[in-house]
Amino acid sequence: MTENQKKKIEELRTALREDDCKELYCEIAKYATELGYLPSKTINAHGVLIAFAFTKNKVGKKLLRINVPHPASWNSGKGSATMAYFAAEYSDFFHEKVRQAVEGSTAICERDELCENCAGRYVYTYPDGRTIGRCAIHSLMGLSPFGVEHLDEIKNMMKMQDEFWLKQSNKV
Repeated sequence: MTENQKKKIEELRTALREDDCKELYCEIAKYATELGYLPSKTINAHGVLIAFAFTKNKVGKKLLRINVPHPASWNSGKGSATMAYFAAEYSDFFHEKVRQAVEGSTAICERDELCENCAGRYVYTYPDGRTIGRCAIHSLMGLSPFGVEHLDEIKNMMKMQDEFWLKQSNKV
């Protein structure tokens, strides 16, 4: 990890509260940098830090975004994390996150095949066999809240998503 990346991880650590799963977020942020994703700050129009995004130039994709609480809402604001993981295998815990996101979205993908802009999609299969999906072109799925018991799975999903994008970028 470069000095600049270490500095950004420390800035992330400082921006998160202890009850925001600070150490877990920093652990997945470090892993994203190990995979070659560069951390960058996202600043709002008022110059306030709102998130750290992790993007890899080689694949041109954002793998991870960690949102930090707004300084004006330290008492009620919480950090959160979203990640691309449509190409990964994941547990029922993350499958449920897909359901929540897809059902709460107007961007539901009802096609059986992928659209021309899409590299993949998130799909939720109900117990009765019905499926709903969401185009993955710009979609990061929620991870939060999660616990230490999910850390290895999150890292595995990150690796699988990265490998998928690397294969795609080599086809071009």
